[in-house]
Amino acid sequence: MPLPDIVKGTYVNILMGDGADPEVFTPICGLNTRGFTEQVNTSDKFIRDCADPEYVPIRRLIASGKQWDITGSGWMNRSQLAMINAAVGVTKNYRFEIGEPADDQVYGGYYGGPAMLTSKAITGADDDDVTIDLTLASDGAWIFTEV
Repeated sequence: MPLPDIVKGTYVNILMGDGADPEVFTPICGLNTRGFTEQVNTSDKFIRDCADPEYVPIRRLIASGKQWDITGSGWMNRSQLAMINAAVGVTKNYRFEIGEPADDQVYGGYYGGPAMLTSKAITGADDDDVTIDLTLASDGAWIFTEV
């Protein structure tokens, strides 16, 4: 069996758009953990077997919506704190980028679309650096673009 072709976590970035035309995307620097979750929301319907009405109904899923969330955590970058503070509660364009070094590009692309920065937590502890945790929630359609 061949070995998997793995992308290093250091080549995953969260980028924030500036709203200009053309839009420029800036990586949120200092994050050392970045996650992307795509989810389909569902509701349950239980359907009876017409040939055997006493049989226990079978669950069928009804897709009721799609959403995604991006999370990032790591060291607080003081030079970007004003940019992050201004984005809380505001819908902006973001990208969740997956790439590789230019000289070894095998795979690359990004999920992109509108999102709102819904949660920001800053934590400081004695004898440690200040950390930041961010959560972005989708606020419209997102697409994947391969580069």
